[in-house]
Amino acid sequence: MTLPSSLRATYWVWRRELKITLRAPILYVIGGLFLVVQGIAFAGLVNALSDTRRPAPLGALLEGQLAGTLLTWVLQLVVLTLLGMRTIADDKRNGGWELLLTARVGEGAAVAGKWLAAVTIYALLWLPTLAYLVLVAAFRTDAGGWDVPTIITGYTGAIVLGAALLAWTVAASAAMATTLAAGALGFAALIGLFLVGELPALWPDLAIDHPSLASALSAVSLREHLSAFARGELGLAPILFALALAISGLSLAITLACAGRRRAREIRIRTTATVLVLAIAIAAGILAARHPHRIDVSAARRNSLDPQTRGVLADLPGRATLTIVEPTLGALEPLYDEVARVADRMAEAGPLTVRRVDPIALPGGLAAAARIAGLAPGDLASNGGVIVELGGRRRVVDRLQIATIDRGATGAPEVEHLAVEQALAGALAELSVSTPITVCATTGHGELPLLAKADKDADWTAVADRLRADGMSLEEVSIATAVPDRCNVVIVAGPTQALSPTEALAIQTFLRRNGGLFVAAASRPVTEHTKVGHGGGQTFTTVAETGLESVLAADDLGLPAAIAIDRSLAIRELPGALMIVSGYTAHEVNGGFPDERATIWFQPRPVIATGSAKPLIRATAESWGEQDMQTSPPTKDATDLAGPVVLAAIGSLHRVIAVGSAESFETSLLGGGASAADLWLDQAIRYLAGRPQSHLSIAGRTPSQIRLVMTAAERRAVIGISTVGIPLLWILAGGAIVLWRRKQTR
Repeated sequence: MTLPSSLRATYWVWRRELKITLRAPILYVIGGLFLVVQGIAFAGLVNALSDTRRPAPLGALLEGQLAGTLLTWVLQLVVLTLLGMRTIADDKRNGGWELLLTARVGEGAAVAGKWLAAVTIYALLWLPTLAYLVLVAAFRTDAGGWDVPTIITGYTGAIVLGAALLAWTVAASAAMATTLAAGALGFAALIGLFLVGELPALWPDLAIDHPSLASALSAVSLREHLSAFARGELGLAPILFALALAISGLSLAITLACAGRRRAREIRIRTTATVLVLAIAIAAGILAARHPHRIDVSAARRNSLDPQTRGVLADLPGRATLTIVEPTLGALEPLYDEVARVADRMAEAGPLTVRRVDPIALPGGLAAAARIAGLAPGDLASNGGVIVELGGRRRVVDRLQIATIDRGATGAPEVEHLAVEQALAGALAELSVSTPITVCATTGHGELPLLAKADKDADWTAVADRLRADGMSLEEVSIATAVPDRCNVVIVAGPTQALSPTEALAIQTFLRRNGGLFVAAASRPVTEHTKVGHGGGQTFTTVAETGLESVLAADDLGLPAAIAIDRSLAIRELPGALMIVSGYTAHEVNGGFPDERATIWFQPRPVIATGSAKPLIRATAESWGEQDMQTSPPTKDATDLAGPVVLAAIGSLHRVIAVGSAESFETSLLGGGASAADLWLDQAIRYLAGRPQSHLSIAGRTPSQIRLVMTAAERRAVIGISTVGIPLLWILAGGAIVLWRRKQTR
């Protein structure tokens, strides 16, 4: 049979099969079942879009509808089985198959025509679901329009994948002599394929233990491919997968249709051709997975990476790892699904490995990751985050950097701003920087040791670990005559003996050549002395001078002999300590801290900031600087320093930061995880070295979030319409068509 005659025969079979099917009442029952399945999926989407307790799902509207749940997919596979199982097996049972083939129609044309008729019916079943868009439009609160290209892509993808699956139910129909047997075989094939693709989701540790296997299984995931189409993402791999599935299924169906009618040699040739088709399909799928190509048709270009991100990925010095810590707070799951999608796109563009783990199973432990993030372990577990690792260095990108969540007009939580790509690419850019920062700590004046462990953890070794993990090199140096040229920043960590004028001059010279200075005054009482007067001797408790008072004064900074008191910030379990959560000023040193991260300041001394010096951290307006260290409890009087007391400030002329409590950075205080002071100090050191955190100009975006506002009665009505009303209308319309056609034939 020539090609034109084959096409004519295929068209004839398609038209004949379509007429027969449209007259059959079973079609409208199957269609009703399909619409019930889609109605159930839409009802779940309505509940999610109208739930004021959690953020609305991110992304395209159809993504949640088409991705569905395990239940809706199983029911949808049942519908596909019912559509395909009758195509050939039913004709074989009643003798119509032999009659068709004797009408100068080959097996290939007959199979293709029947498959196309089933695909046409399946496409028609989707038309009533457009009513869902009308229902959403009636209750949505946002003013956003429809992403028409994404809607078209989503519906087309659903029909194409359904057509590919129908090819295998047709093959099952060709293999069996009865409709029921064909249905059982076809459904087994479809559910098996679906469950294989679901294994990575059902077995989360698979991606960690066997990443290559997890990637291979994801490549055949029906739900994952359909979700990509619903996002407006045309990927080469999903398209090849659908084509390969359809062609191999049709090839097998034709081979099975020829069995018993053709010579054994021809059957062997057709079987070999089917196997070759499968082999070619698998090879093409592997190539597509290794060399992914996608076209983003969404209106907002939400599936594309910024050129700067691609540049960062191209410049990575080695393979990086993104470990997504799944939040225990269920309301954040849609946000981290978006994080995973962005991470996967980045992994396709550069040397990245992406993992998703439960907080309990986090490699290295949750507490260690929380310390890096400057968060309490419980906060990291509930809010999630992303651990970025490259070359032995680590960053933790937390939820605060990924998204801004606030209450919308309806009072429901909404993701106001997304910066997933910006945060992840920025962390990778920082870890890629190879130029080291050399931090030099002074010694010989009773400073808290930076490199050596001290009794009761009265040292800064936790700070040293933080700085080393950020790629900085640390030294303890003597500055008797000059600060070594290799030093970028000098730390003076709580001296109990004043630095000499010569050392102060050396530091001043260092500042003039653009060095950075971090002075942390000792707030622990160190000196008791007696003054002799008319009333006899008196003993005074005071705090040590740093010897750098003149250096600080040149930058409009001062460290008076007083202790900051603020009863509203006091910690009952740690007398004398203040906890700061909202007292951070607007400065890049404080990035990520205001109202989000806590720092504990142990018996801090006030910092005087005059002129152009800028406060970095303040206590409340009720605070004061207590100068009388003898009286307990302290009371505010006219001799004390007025509030709000400044606890840390930056100089006006040079790169100088002064803080009033070196003890706030002791390992004993930081070890509990309640204070993120070491992270704050790390950011301060980077600023003083002239190497602040990378801020890529990747634009964040306002996510597509559709929120439905409806009463409980309206919600029930919409769910009733979608699960009962629309399917019932389809069945009634089908019944009317069947009755009308029967009257026409009388």
